[in-house]
Amino acid sequence: MNSHRAVCTKNAVLFGLITFILSHVPQSASISCGKDSVNVENQLKQSLLCNGYRSEARPRKDPAQTVNLTVSFFVMGYEFDEDDDLLELNVWFNMQWNDEFLVWNRTEWNGIQRMAINSDDIWLPDFQHITSYNKPEMLADCTNPACSVAWNGSVYCVPRCNMNAKCAASYNRWPFDVHQCNLWYGTWVNSMNEVDMHTEDLCLQGESDFSSPRWSIVSLEKNRAVVKSSDEYMYTILKMDLILVRKNGFDTVAVLCPIMVLAFLNLYIVWLRSSCLERKLLLALSMACHFGFLQQLQWVLPYNRDTVPGLLVFLQSSVIITGLLVVVTLLNCWARAALSHEHMTNASWFGRFMGRFSQNRVAELILAADYLELSYQVTKDESDHHGLQIAKLFDRVIAIACLVTYVVLLLVYIPFGYQRLSSSGVKCMFSFAP
Repeated sequence: MNSHRAVCTKNAVLFGLITFILSHVPQSASISCGKDSVNVENQLKQSLLCNGYRSEARPRKDPAQTVNLTVSFFVMGYEFDEDDDLLELNVWFNMQWNDEFLVWNRTEWNGIQRMAINSDDIWLPDFQHITSYNKPEMLADCTNPACSVAWNGSVYCVPRCNMNAKCAASYNRWPFDVHQCNLWYGTWVNSMNEVDMHTEDLCLQGESDFSSPRWSIVSLEKNRAVVKSSDEYMYTILKMDLILVRKNGFDTVAVLCPIMVLAFLNLYIVWLRSSCLERKLLLALSMACHFGFLQQLQWVLPYNRDTVPGLLVFLQSSVIITGLLVVVTLLNCWARAALSHEHMTNASWFGRFMGRFSQNRVAELILAADYLELSYQVTKDESDHHGLQIAKLFDRVIAIACLVTYVVLLLVYIPFGYQRLSSSGVKCMFSFAP
């Protein structure tokens, strides 16, 4: 892995030097044929391009031969637009092929081994981003620099393009969401027998200045496919697959923490006596906070299409639990008031049931636990009165049911980290830093 990354880094530096050299070479206009020049390089260009060279024809002397195009992708910068599920990329391509009409003898031309030629004057492959999704105000833009041509006909062109693509966004794990983005590249004009394409390197810029402040690319993979058109021609398609994950930040703290606080508040409320004033006031506060937080989520929650985030389901369930607690509290207050006026002897069916139930160690611990309100004191009448014991048992059952429900909801809907990805990650990182 380290050796592969080292090779990719060397290639990136090499391509960077080529780009730097080409960007600082003054681009001349189209070659003026028929004009004498004292410059040997200009004479060589005229010799190559002014003797029947056609930029619209494939650079093969034998039309049956295929032009092999090798493409390397270097992702320089990226950003993800959540409103449109749109991945915006700045990609630096390195395209290499062989032009049989751009070959010269170095000894006859003062040892010239490589020179820059205007890309408008030579043949260029019809290489396009097929899956681009262009807004009217954000059309794809590619630089069209000069190309580096070697004495043996090897041509290197390194355009840098701004492009975008739709992603298969899923927000069910928000704010730990993971998005899959696929970009397809190919040619419209030339079939596979005419121009065959292959991906050599697929690298990601490692400098923090170029990365997105909110997103990380955790996987960058290449694929190649062959498709058949309706006219039975075969075409090569190059595919770049990216996986984006949201970085931990404000969304995690501002959304996850209040939801957990509201859940713990309800768990505290259910351990209060149903008849106490504190429980009623805190239930009213909890209900108001739940609805208030739901109202605030609309400003930070992305439009989620067909998926509902688990955090939102958890909060919705917590609202329902709070509403049920209000109803249960009122019912238990009524039952407690009614049972407190009735006297149940140990000979009654409930007295016998409570006697057997209290002999269980777990039941003993449940009934022996005190309520949590500040002014609560255990009295002898309450501990001996079977009617009040019914109300206390009911409070304990509701508290345990609420605790179990929240634990299940927590395990099912709260994503405390990123899901394990089946991809192999980013295999090639490059940087211009020494």
